[in-house]
Amino acid sequence: MSAAPRPLTGGAVMGAASRAIVAVTGALTTIAIARVLGADGAGAFAIALTIVYVLLVLTTLGVEHGIAYYVSGGSWSPAAAFRTSQLVAVGVGLIGAAAGVLARLAFPSAFGGLSVGECALAAFSLPFALSWFYGSFVALADDHYEGYVLPPALQSAALLVLGLVLALTVGLTGAVVAVLVSQVLAAAVTHVWGRRRLSGGGRTEPGQLRRALTFGIKGYGANALQVLNYRVDFFVLSAVAGAVALGQYSVAVAVTTVLWLLPQALGDVLFPRVATLSASGEEGHRAFVEAKSLRHTTLIVLVSAVAIAAALVLLVVPIYGPEFQESVELGLIRLPGVALIGIAGTLSASVVGRGFPQYSLYSALIVTPVTLALYALLIPAYDATGAALASCLSFGLSFLLALFFYRRATGHGALRLMWPTRSELEDYRTLLPKIREWAAGLRR
Repeated sequence: MSAAPRPLTGGAVMGAASRAIVAVTGALTTIAIARVLGADGAGAFAIALTIVYVLLVLTTLGVEHGIAYYVSGGSWSPAAAFRTSQLVAVGVGLIGAAAGVLARLAFPSAFGGLSVGECALAAFSLPFALSWFYGSFVALADDHYEGYVLPPALQSAALLVLGLVLALTVGLTGAVVAVLVSQVLAAAVTHVWGRRRLSGGGRTEPGQLRRALTFGIKGYGANALQVLNYRVDFFVLSAVAGAVALGQYSVAVAVTTVLWLLPQALGDVLFPRVATLSASGEEGHRAFVEAKSLRHTTLIVLVSAVAIAAALVLLVVPIYGPEFQESVELGLIRLPGVALIGIAGTLSASVVGRGFPQYSLYSALIVTPVTLALYALLIPAYDATGAALASCLSFGLSFLLALFFYRRATGHGALRLMWPTRSELEDYRTLLPKIREWAAGLRR
């Protein structure tokens, strides 16, 4: 008899705690780098982080979604999935890192003043990033939420400490070295955890990696295109306006994307749960979970948007310095689109969990050309302001398409499900005692 799944809310809380650590340490890192290296150094460091992010998204091949889907469904043992994922991480990671260095050689002006060596340091952190990224999805699919939330929090915290120390002593190159070392540390901890906690057997069917790739590649295409929407503006802005404008824009991006903290945490645990309920045929429970998650996301996004707008106006200049005054306006321009894409993430998690990853690809195929056209038109004309406006419009279009494909996948619209009810407010009243209970259980 299989064990009952752990409470979804508990996973969401743990995920939110991890993302809170990532958000806080990430914000402190950008503040430290901006204070030590100035706006131009902040722009170059943002490019180094973007290299890792872009290469990670482009090289995952969707394996993480295949892992979550088949491990959650019980047809791939967690231990076997973990071992396979680590081999994929090494092979694909080395190829992707080499491609990143070649891109720097081909388009030097788009990399914020980073040298070839500095770009190589960032790029060759990719195998380690893939290692902990894949491993965390095995843990998530097996209801080991701790193994999912620890690696990103550890990596971000290590980057804060190492980045500050090395930036002060070595400069920009030291900060980039810290990017590599932080990924190595997270991968090492994930590897040790996986070998110890995922040592059990379980049912494994032949050809699982092939099936995982077949399932995940549909969503991978969407993610690979989506990275163009999220990060190509950095490279275009670097080439057109230079490192100072890029540094100011990167701060606006860092502050506004904090809004995704809780919605992404909820979406991460929602996807495998919907997949599990879909496999077991529990349609009523699945609909309840989806509706609850969507209402909580809407409530969280509304509250977060107000808080972030206040933070942009009141805190950015005092914390980052007068050189970043422009970041306030840029952040306010981006904020409505960031809020909408936060809700769209929960819609997409339900759609993919129901077994329709191709809808994410269809959406990306529509949004990406529009986004690239907006970048090409607005960034040369308005510099960072054009980048902020283009990204806001892109996110808004993604939200509209998420609504459309949610209806296609579920047979009913999402707008009527979005608005929180008294029940969701009651959930927050009872949440604190549950958190205390889970914390006590972890201490035991």
